[in-house]
Formats: sequence, structure tokens, C-alpha cells
Amino acid sequence: MIALQILHRAHLAALSALLTAACVVPYLRDIARGTTRPQRVSWFIYAVLSIVAAVSQFLAGEHAGAYLASGSAIGFTAVFIASIRRGEGGASRLDQFSLALASLGVVLSIVVEQPMIAVIAVVMAEQSATFLTAAKASRDPASETAITWVMDGLAGIIAIAAVPSFTPSELLYPIHHTCVNLFVLGAITRGRRALAV
Repeated sequence: MIALQILHRAHLAALSALLTAACVVPYLRDIARGTTRPQRVSWFIYAVLSIVAAVSQFLAGEHAGAYLASGSAIGFTAVFIASIRRGEGGASRLDQFSLALASLGVVLSIVVEQPMIAVIAVVMAEQSATFLTAAKASRDPASETAITWVMDGLAGIIAIAAVPSFTPSELLYPIHHTCVNLFVLGAITRGRRALAV
């Protein structure tokens, strides 16, 4: 019975990683079409922080979160590369502040000896990146691909289900990952409603 539960969780963790990597496929398609314009700083921060989170989670032995972060790192890096030519943002003071905050998060996550503190630093830094994309989505909801955020949010929910023990260290990153996606979806919805009025 325990072996089946472990196998079940391993499959859920793998599914979560695949889903979060695959969620960028429609996003990249829409970038190529010119309908989606990613916020460059957000996706740079997402890519770097996902790599850091994956390493931190693996070191902490939190494999559900580590697989989720690994899938994110692959997909988010691809979007950042595409955003260099077809994205927007990168020069504003808010962009620079978010980049500085993310840099602090990366440094803290590398320097500190506690993996949990490293994950907290990553989560806090990622919030600044999410604010940039959410603000853009509120102003211009058509510049985002909503299905990407739905798929990635679902990946976070699956990662929560894959957690072997419901401890703060196990749950923090998957819950954060889910909430980030819901926040951006909410911004897209608000933007669409504002345009419809």
C-alpha cells in the first residue's frame, strides 16, 4: 500500500513537471503569431528563480516541488528567450526594482544554508515578477495567453497532491506556484471586463 502511494505521488510529480513545461507551448505559439507579448523582466526572473527553486527543492529533498520547478525552468527559459525579440518591458523603474529584488532573492537562496529559507527568498522574489505581468495583463489582457496560466496553475495543484507529507517546506512552493497563476488569471479577467464596459 505504501509503495503504491509513493508510486502514485511520483507519477503526479512527473505529470506536474510535464504540464508546467508544456503550458508554454500555446504561449510560444501566440508569441510567434504576435498576439502574446511577454513581459521580459518577468520571464527572466521566472526562469532564473525556477532554476534556483529546483536546486533548492532537490537539496531539501522536496521532490514534488523540485519536479514542478524543473518543468518551470525549462518552459520559462524558452519564453524568456522568445521575449527578447517579441516581448515588452525591461527599462522602467518598476522593472529595475523587480530585477533588483529578484537578484537579492537569488543571492539569499544561494548564500543561506537553510533550503527552506532559500525557497522563501525565491517565492518573495517571484512575487515581484508576477506583479509586472499582472499589471500588463490588466492593461492589455489580449497580450497574454490565458490557457498557459490555467495549465500552469493546474500543474501547481497536481504538485500539491504529489506532496508526501503536508509540511510547510513541502507545500510552500507548489501552493505559491498555484497562487501566482491564479493572480495573473484574475488580472486578465479584470482587464477583459474593463475593456468590455
